[in-house]
Amino acid sequence: MYKKITLFAFLFFIAVSFSQTVSTVTDGNFYDGIGQDSHGNIYCSDFFGDSVYKYDTNGNVTTFKNGFTNPNGVDVNEQDEIFICENGASTIHKYDTNGSLITSYTSGVNGPTGIRTITGTTNMLFVEYGNNTLKRLEQDGTVTTLFSGFPLNGPSGIAFINGETYISNFNDRKIMRFENNMMIMITQLPADGPNNNFLGFLSASNSQLFATQWGAHKIYSIDPTTGNTSVYAGSTNGITDGDISVAQFSFPNGIYADVENNILYVSEAGTNNLRIIENAALSIDRFNSNLIDLKLITNNQNDTLKITANLNSNKNISIKLFEITGKEVLKRNYTNTNTSFNETIGIENLSSGIYVLLFSQEGQIISRKIII
Repeated sequence: MYKKITLFAFLFFIAVSFSQTVSTVTDGNFYDGIGQDSHGNIYCSDFFGDSVYKYDTNGNVTTFKNGFTNPNGVDVNEQDEIFICENGASTIHKYDTNGSLITSYTSGVNGPTGIRTITGTTNMLFVEYGNNTLKRLEQDGTVTTLFSGFPLNGPSGIAFINGETYISNFNDRKIMRFENNMMIMITQLPADGPNNNFLGFLSASNSQLFATQWGAHKIYSIDPTTGNTSVYAGSTNGITDGDISVAQFSFPNGIYADVENNILYVSEAGTNNLRIIENAALSIDRFNSNLIDLKLITNNQNDTLKITANLNSNKNISIKLFEITGKEVLKRNYTNTNTSFNETIGIENLSSGIYVLLFSQEGQIISRKIII
């Protein structure tokens, strides 16, 4: 009897200790980009204010620095140097953890938004929203343009997984991998909000990408290898804490993964609150819960693409086809009446090449590359 009680207590402890829960910090104005220093302190900007706030490991909120014009992206390099993108002044500032200014970079900087430390270095990558550009900032102030133009469309998010660089667009919610000086389309978050369908920022943990969707009040998880995308947290606009299955968010924007402590930090444009998701990596394998056995068959003799899928629900379906560079070339919407989907699409107007097909239903997206 003693062993049974002990085992039950142990299992209960495991369930409670590792459940995914959401809590809220209401002090300060946590609106935009988020970074973290080596001690675990969080820094977050207030784009429509003038300050960057600090949430320390004791749960205290203070103003780290103020006097900025539209502070945006924030990150901390391996030397605990804090970089702040001052979007409105086209400047990137570098501070120490005491708040003392080390230097400011203006040459070659034009409206910076997102910024992240290049893995294993003290150099930074940053993106510029207005001119759709990805740049590298070195310690000596050298700025190098790495990519500019389409398919960047208001870039804001940057994340790294296994040495690969991922960039996200605020405006059209596309996520791309920067590879061999090219932007390769990975996926696109659904436009499933009534308005404000923007992708705020991007982060990475345990080989998964996490991205915020403003208008849908949701956080998405993305498999960067397949592009498969799933709702990770959130539903409708709200401020509910507790278990992740019922927690609500209000225009989630900034996102940062504390990999060591298995925590996701999210800033909210709707409330200016900081949301904290504990045990964040437990639900990353929830892909394809509504989409099963997607098959694509191309027939180059009669220029058709056959799409079949066995589904777990009869919700509406959206199909999009993109060139590998991110240009949308086809879109179809379907009201599905059963769980067996079968559709043939003409592709006679498409040039030969590699394409990315996104098959989505109720916030679940399967991505497939096809050759035409």
